[in-house]
Amino acid sequence: MKKIDFKTMHLSDIPDVIKSIFTGETDNEMMTGQTGKYEINLVPDIKTDMLKLMKLRNMIVFGCVVVIIASSVFTAFLAIFKGAQDLTIASQGKHIENLSNTINQYSELPDFLNIQDQLAKLKSINDNRSVLSRVFPVLKNLFPTNKDTIKISDLNVNLSTSTINFDAQANAGEEPYIDYRVLESFKKSVNLMKYDYGRFVDAQGNLIPSRCIEETDAAGNILTDNGNTYAIWKRGLTDCDPSRNDHQKKSALTQPNNNSNVSNTSLKSDFGKVKAKSNVSDDVEHVENTEKSGNVENNGDVVKTDIQTIIPDEKIWRSPLFDLWYKHEKMRTADDGIQDTLDTNAEVSESEVNGVKTRTQKIKNVKNYIYTPSMGLDGKISSVPHFESSCITYKGEKNGDNVKWSAENKCLMVPKGIRVTDSSNGRDSSSNLVLRFSTIITVDPELFKFTNKHIMTFGPSGQNVTDSYLQVEGMFAAPAKECAKDDAECVGQKTSAGTNN
Repeated sequence: MKKIDFKTMHLSDIPDVIKSIFTGETDNEMMTGQTGKYEINLVPDIKTDMLKLMKLRNMIVFGCVVVIIASSVFTAFLAIFKGAQDLTIASQGKHIENLSNTINQYSELPDFLNIQDQLAKLKSINDNRSVLSRVFPVLKNLFPTNKDTIKISDLNVNLSTSTINFDAQANAGEEPYIDYRVLESFKKSVNLMKYDYGRFVDAQGNLIPSRCIEETDAAGNILTDNGNTYAIWKRGLTDCDPSRNDHQKKSALTQPNNNSNVSNTSLKSDFGKVKAKSNVSDDVEHVENTEKSGNVENNGDVVKTDIQTIIPDEKIWRSPLFDLWYKHEKMRTADDGIQDTLDTNAEVSESEVNGVKTRTQKIKNVKNYIYTPSMGLDGKISSVPHFESSCITYKGEKNGDNVKWSAENKCLMVPKGIRVTDSSNGRDSSSNLVLRFSTIITVDPELFKFTNKHIMTFGPSGQNVTDSYLQVEGMFAAPAKECAKDDAECVGQKTSAGTNN
C-alpha cells in the first residue's frame, strides 16, 4: 500500500486509503500511522526483507542440490561407459591377437598377400593396358584398295606415345610405277580416317560382356546386312545375358503328368511317340535344365519330365535401323536370320528296371524375344539391344512425314596428320620399280586402350575394319633396295614430288 501519514491526512484522503485497501496497491514501505492513542503497523519492512532473503536462500540450496545430483548421475554414467569401453577394447584386443597368431601360422601368407595386392591393382592395370593388335586395322584402312599398292617392310609401334613408324614401298600398279601420286594419296587419306568404339547393351541398357559378341566372320570381315553393320550376340552362353541369373538354383517342376506348359513352346505331336532328334546345333548352350522326377502313375509307371530351354544366338545391330526404330516397328529374334531354324520339339523314351517302367519326356523349348524399339530425333535408342557409340552421334530432322537422319563422328584416328621423313626410288624383291619411303604416324591414344571395346576403323573409301589378325595377310613385303648406280631405268625414273603434311 501507499504510505499514508495519519498525522497529516485530511478527510479528502480517506477515499484513497479505502480504495488502496481493496485494489491492493502497494509501496516499498508499509503504511504506518497513528490515530489518537492507537498505532497501526502493517508487516514491518525488516520482516519483508527477511522473507525475501529466506526465499532466495531456499532457491540457492535447491539449485545446489539439483546440480550435485545431476553431477553424480553424469559421473556414474561416465564411469560405467569407461568401464564398458575398457572391457570391449580388451576383448577386441584379445580377439585380434588370436587372429594374428592364426594368420602368422599360415605358411603361405606372403604369397596370399602378394596375390591380394595384385588383384587390387587389376583395375589400374587394365586402365593403362594397351592392345597392340589394333595397329592392323589402322594400317589396313590407311593403304589404297585400287591398283595402287603399299607394302610395309619394317614396322615399329610405340604404345607409350601411340606412334607408328614404318618403312614402306609404293607401287602405282601401272606405268610409271614410281609415282609420288600414290604417296600423296596416302598422306591425304590419313587425314580422313576415323574410328569408333563403345559398348553393346540389351533392351534395358545393361552392358553385354565383350566375350559374348561376335563381330566378324571366319575370314575376318565385318558382318553387314543391306549396308548395315551388325554383330551376333551369343545370348545362350553362361553369363552372357545381363538380365538372367545363370547360377540360380533351378526348382523342380510341379506340372501334372503330360501337361508341361512352357513359354514359347508349341508341341503338335503326341508324347506317346518317339520324336526325331532335335536340330539344335552343338554350339547352343542349354542355359535352363529342369527335371521333375518321381511321379508315379496309377499303373505304377514312373514319369520324368526334362525341359531344356534353348536360347539361340541373336542379331544385334551396330548401325541403327533409323526409320524402323523411330516408328516402333516390332522386331522378332525368330526372324533375324540367326539360327532361325531352331524349333521346339519333344522326345519320349522308355526304360524298365526291375519291372518298373520309366517314361522320360524331354522337351526342348526354343526361347525367342520380341522387341518394340524406340529411337528419338535426338538419336537416343531404347527397348531393343543395340550399340552405344562413344564417337558417333545421330540426329533426326523431321520433314513432313519423313525424317532425315544424319551421323557425326568426332573421333579422328590421326588427329595430327602424317610425317614422311624420307622417300626415294628403288626396286622390290622382284626387281620391280617402287617408291621407297619412311613415315611417322601419331594415332589417337584412345584407340589402343584396352578399356575401349569394339574398335572399328573407317577408311576414306568407306571400308570398315575391325580388330582381327587376319588383316595382316598381304600387308608386308621384303624391303626395297636402293637404285644401283648403273641402273639407269631406276635412277632416271621421272617422278612428281610432293610436300609432307
